[in-house]
Amino acid sequence: MLYTMENRTQVEAAAELAELKNLEMVGFVEAAKDPLWVWPVIGLLAGVFLASFELESPVVSIVATIAYVVGIAVLVGTVVHRRRVQPRVTNMPASLNRLFLFYMLGVAVVAAIIMGLGFGVSFILAGIVAFPLVSVGGIFYHVRWRAAVSELATS
Repeated sequence: MLYTMENRTQVEAAAELAELKNLEMVGFVEAAKDPLWVWPVIGLLAGVFLASFELESPVVSIVATIAYVVGIAVLVGTVVHRRRVQPRVTNMPASLNRLFLFYMLGVAVVAAIIMGLGFGVSFILAGIVAFPLVSVGGIFYHVRWRAAVSELATS
């Protein structure tokens, strides 16, 4: 419980500060609990979505786009609904911020590779490559996120 300045001793103030720090970490801890199976599902959705463009049919592309968006929405909704609180992306601790920036850079590189394959060779190949890249990359990031959050929580 927070007190007014007049009622605080140094011990109480330190306890309140520790409580606030713990509350700031809750969103990150909750995100670290997300199941790892999410990443292969995202990879599969992305792979099928990309492969659908090989058919060069507007109807198939529209259906694939709707299926991808609905699939991601259901997946994210399911995972987020399990959490008590969401992490904030702004003002993250430095170690998590670095990890998040590394993840974003990885996403850009993977997207460039996949789109290069799609436009240069085949969207079916791009879809096939997207599945393992998204799955393995996402799991790698998530495991590192869990470790970083665990380290922060114990410090």
